[in-house]
Amino acid sequence: SLAYLIPIIDTILREGRGRDGRTEAIVVYPMNALVNSQLDEIGKFFDPEDGSVHVASYTGQKSQERRDELRAHPPDVLLTNYVMLELLITRTEERPLVEASSDLRFLVLDELHTYRGRQGGDVALLVRRLREATSARRLQCVGTSATLSSEGTPEDRRATVARAASRLFGSEVTPEHVIGERLARATSPFASSDPDLLGALREAVRSGGGPGSEDYEALRSGPLAAWIPVLHPKGVDKWWQ
Repeated sequence: SLAYLIPIIDTILREGRGRDGRTEAIVVYPMNALVNSQLDEIGKFFDPEDGSVHVASYTGQKSQERRDELRAHPPDVLLTNYVMLELLITRTEERPLVEASSDLRFLVLDELHTYRGRQGGDVALLVRRLREATSARRLQCVGTSATLSSEGTPEDRRATVARAASRLFGSEVTPEHVIGERLARATSPFASSDPDLLGALREAVRSGGGPGSEDYEALRSGPLAAWIPVLHPKGVDKWWQ
């Protein structure tokens, strides 16, 4: 989530809120539970209501009073679900939020893999209608998922995700714009057959751990940190023999 929230909030801050009272980004989640949890996570970094960047959720769970307040004072970043986004476009009483999103800059679809089949078709059309309703000439679309494609080479996976995203967003997404993740071991390899390493590990445990957190390189190369990634319940006892 931070991968898209940080650039969005950074853009709003850098532009000095020149569009005060306007909504720059709409972030869409498939469920209200995700909307609520995301707002809680944002609250760990800054107060969404403190005036620097206004982030708010708009769902059917909100009271009429709260919805009226948000229509009168639209947030910079609006968190919602795809059903409520449909209502924002179609219901006349929600029109102020659509008008506040004129020339929308960012649209995020979180959990992109959930939009498939008929639901995917509905959301794809919704994205196109939102683009038209907000006259979004420079809309940047972002989709996130941990389970979109896992077959083939990294190049194959990027191409598959790019095709799906292009169909959903209605604008071209090229494979080079698909960002994946790759895990790389940070600690030194641990050879359980090396008696010196085993001895150093026992000593590190007996002495209470290892170097302080301020010395990352020493921590990374220490025997305790190197051993932890290979820890397995079935093999715990043998390390102490």
